[in-house]
This record gives sequence, structure tokens and C-alpha cells, in this order.
Amino acid sequence: MNTIKEWGQVVQNSFMEFWEKLVDVLPHIFGALILLIVGWGIAKVTAFVIKKILVSIKLDQLGEKLVETTSLDPGLLNVTPSQLISKFVYWAILLLFFISASDTLGWTMVSESINTLLNYLPQLFSSLVVFVVGLYIAGFVKQFLNTAFNSIGLAAGTVISKIVFYIILLIVATTALDQAGIDTSLITANITIILGGLLLAFAIAFGYSSREVFANIISSLYVRNNFKEGQKIQIGEDIAGIIKKIDAIHVTLQTEGDDILLPTQVLISKKVNRAPIEPD
Repeated sequence: MNTIKEWGQVVQNSFMEFWEKLVDVLPHIFGALILLIVGWGIAKVTAFVIKKILVSIKLDQLGEKLVETTSLDPGLLNVTPSQLISKFVYWAILLLFFISASDTLGWTMVSESINTLLNYLPQLFSSLVVFVVGLYIAGFVKQFLNTAFNSIGLAAGTVISKIVFYIILLIVATTALDQAGIDTSLITANITIILGGLLLAFAIAFGYSSREVFANIISSLYVRNNFKEGQKIQIGEDIAGIIKKIDAIHVTLQTEGDDILLPTQVLISKKVNRAPIEPD
């Protein structure tokens, strides 16, 4: 009988101890829940306001411009810049309240882990900014080179501009990873060797394939000084006409039939008879 009473007392003491602990922890649980609810509300409102502001200043158009200048697949950018930034702010605020809730519950390890993640977010965000800005620069350089090469009639201009774009993108990606705190020393060393070889091969191939183009560009300097639009010339025995236009690498000659497009170096390499230049 005494044994049964002792067991009953043990069970009663266990329940009483459990109840006391529950009473002690309930305020902390409710406090943590209130903090999370308040934090969620503040995060939602702040993210909404920031998104509206970014949309009003047309930040999303920069994303569309990025796709256009870099020729990226539009499907790769399913999230607009305003959505990305507002989500970043939302989770940053929510994590702050998660830390407070964890401290309220006495979860020190959880609080420290979230705090470490939160401290890393600015570094991660700055690396994303570096990558996006670098991507814009790479796209601008690509467009500039493509336009420049097309203006001088270089057939391989599109290919060359794409190669330069991806080289810059590779450098930017490495820089962004380094900014994010990732050790890129081995990657950088390998990229340096690879880029050195590629640039050397590119320089040789570009110089060889563009020799005619550069010869015409240099020849155009002589032609502009010694010939004039509207002047009548005869090249060799077969070609005769009036100079209609002189550009960087070509001379447009108006003949009795059709207009003829000639490389400027033809006027240097062949015998040319010309009428006197009339004074302006």
C-alpha cells in the first residue's frame, strides 16, 4: 500500500513540475509568437512599400535592358529587380525578429546561427551588385564592339564581340565570388593562364583576318587627301566613273551603268587617272 502511495506521489510531483515549467515557459512562447507576427507584418509592409517605390522609378526596365544588351535568355530572369530587392528586405527584417524570438525562448544556438546568416547577407548582396553591374558593362562593351566592327565591315565582328563579352563576364563572376567571401585564388590562377592563351590566339587570328580591313582604313587617309567626291577618275583600262562617296574602307564609284563599291587600297595599288579637283 505504501508503495502505491509513493508511486502516486512521484507521478503527482512529476505533473506539478511539468506544470510549473509550462507556466514559466508559456509567456516566453507567447512573446516569441507575438514578435514573429509583428515582424512578419512589418516585413510585409516594408517589402510592399519598397517594391512600389522601385516600380515607380522604373527599376524593372533596367532588367529588361540587361536582357537586351547581353542577349540573355529572358527565361533566366523570372524575377524582376524590384521583386528581388523587396524579397531581400522582407527576409532580412524577418530574420531580425527570428533572432529576437529565439533570444526570448532562450535558444542561444539558433539565435547565433541566424545572426551569422544575417551578418553575411550584406556581403552576399554586394557581390550580387558587383555581378549585375559587371554584366551591364560587359553588355555595353559587346554592343560597342559589335557596332564598331560592323561599321568597318568586319565579318567576324559579332563573334569577336561575343568572345570579349564572355571574357569580361568570367572576370566579373570571379570578382563577385571573391566579394562573397569564396576563395577564388585557384580559379583566378587558372583563368589567367587560359585567358592569356585565348587573348594571344585571338590577337594573332584577328590581326591576320583583318589585315585587308586595316589596309583599306589606312588607304582611306591617303584617298581622302588626294581625291574628292564628285571627281571623275579612271582606274586601269576598264573602270571609269565619278566618285560618289568615300568612307573608312570603300569608295563608291558611279559609272555609266551601276554604282561600284571598291576597296580604298585599289586607288593606291593601281594606276588612277583623275580629273583636276575643282576648288570649293
